[in-house]
Amino acid sequence: MFRLVIFAIFAVSFVIITEGKPLTKDVSLNDRPIIHTNTGWLQGTTESCGLFCSYYSFKGIPYAAPPTGQNRFRAPRPHPGWSGTRDASEHGASCPANSRLNRIESEDCLFLNIYSQDLVGRRAVMVWIHGGGFDFGNGDSFTYGPDHIVDDNVVMVTINYRLGALGFLSTGDHHATGNYGLKDAVMALRWIRDNIANFGGDPDNVTIFGESAGGAAVHYLLLSPSARG
Repeated sequence: MFRLVIFAIFAVSFVIITEGKPLTKDVSLNDRPIIHTNTGWLQGTTESCGLFCSYYSFKGIPYAAPPTGQNRFRAPRPHPGWSGTRDASEHGASCPANSRLNRIESEDCLFLNIYSQDLVGRRAVMVWIHGGGFDFGNGDSFTYGPDHIVDDNVVMVTINYRLGALGFLSTGDHHATGNYGLKDAVMALRWIRDNIANFGGDPDNVTIFGESAGGAAVHYLLLSPSARG
């Protein structure tokens, strides 16, 4: 179960999450690390955050099944997993948005990105929820880079969530209950809870924070019973 603690500074809040179990094949900075998660194996990269500063990067990690077809206008479902080792060197597609940004968009967009300087140990985790009026934006590092956070011995995670009508349309009945974007964030937090220890993070010390609509999402999640488990 999630334990929620409120600390309001520029819409920054805290959520504490339960424990996972680490499992890695390779944690050498000289190689591309391969990490096991409960949905499959991932191969990340190493990137630079300045002079004498490097970190592991795992991008485009699916945290839920694609919200397409029968899953459109529905709460997110767990990802069924994949076989083999998934290349985690590139960002996944952004969710369809009312934006002129030059980004690849697809309804199959429920991805998160993890950045960590060390895959061994238990470090504080910070989960960034992007802004954009719940109508545009994404969690890509092109906009929200991890450099200045991972350098402080913190594991950083950024997430995509459904936007606009695909993320928040409600018909007021069971056909489309709405708030799918926030439900996506809850699903992402559950995936993080179950897997972040594999990336050197502490599942008992996770902070969610955001900007603009992302800051509002933090408060909505703190008020939502569904974010407690």
